[in-house]
Amino acid sequence: MTAQSVILPLPSDHARFIVLRLKDLTIDELKEKLEDLFTTRDRLITQHPNAQIKTGVAFGPELWAKLYSQTPAGFKQLEPIQGSFQMPVAAADLLIHVASQRTDICFALSQSFFEGIQDKVEVLDERVCFRYFDGRDITGFIDGTENPQFPDDRAEVALLGEDAGIFADGSFVFAQRYAHNLEKWKQLKVDAQENVMGRTKLESIEMDDEVKPKNAHIARVVIEDEKGEEMEILRHSLPYGEGRGDQGLFFIAYTKNLEIIDHMLKHMFGTAGDGIHDRLLHFVTPMDGAYYFAPSEELLEEVLEG
Repeated sequence: MTAQSVILPLPSDHARFIVLRLKDLTIDELKEKLEDLFTTRDRLITQHPNAQIKTGVAFGPELWAKLYSQTPAGFKQLEPIQGSFQMPVAAADLLIHVASQRTDICFALSQSFFEGIQDKVEVLDERVCFRYFDGRDITGFIDGTENPQFPDDRAEVALLGEDAGIFADGSFVFAQRYAHNLEKWKQLKVDAQENVMGRTKLESIEMDDEVKPKNAHIARVVIEDEKGEEMEILRHSLPYGEGRGDQGLFFIAYTKNLEIIDHMLKHMFGTAGDGIHDRLLHFVTPMDGAYYFAPSEELLEEVLEG
């Protein structure tokens, strides 16, 4: 089995995330449009071999149940959280993740998918994202520092194992857009920002546990198991924004175990039982959120031909 091409490599400089519900689009029409997307991708890879063109297609639980007779263990809808802060959910049918070193190629891939079906689908989001300076979030802090770096480690974290049978080398996906209140954020001095994040801003060095605030972002989202081992996920998050207004982060993570995401969200939003929430939530607001499943290339091909 082979993981879809966008999952394991390091993130490209440009990405586009498409989140939608089928509405009036039939499943057969969806399959045709995904084939169009892949045909366009393969042609562009041939024409632009150095553009690092990659794609990933993931399905929400309800649509997956219509596409395939079996469901991977642990696949479910994301539940909203009512904690110290509210976390909404916007259940969707489809998530398309396209990435490249060129933003025009991301546009062309989106265009090929939507051609002829614009009025048949409900687009919840089409987010144009970019690498910001040296891999930073628009808060100015380097993002994704907890990511595994080596290919084998990335696969171990993100992909279902051989024991998953037909679902091997598939991956669960969590996607959630965060809007940033940068005016409020910029009122903090750098040392105060570092206390919110739990690491230094310039060098991205994590604070020692003795001085790191218990409600620092990194203290809330780095989750350990009973043995004290970090429960990792593979992040592909990228910033988005307009100079005049809406700015933020499209958070997306690939994982073999959605329970890790569940734990992270409970610790962030203050429902983990310790009465603490992530202080970063005073400056960023979740706008949506959903779980998906990205099957292996082979299973995806079987589904599209079925």
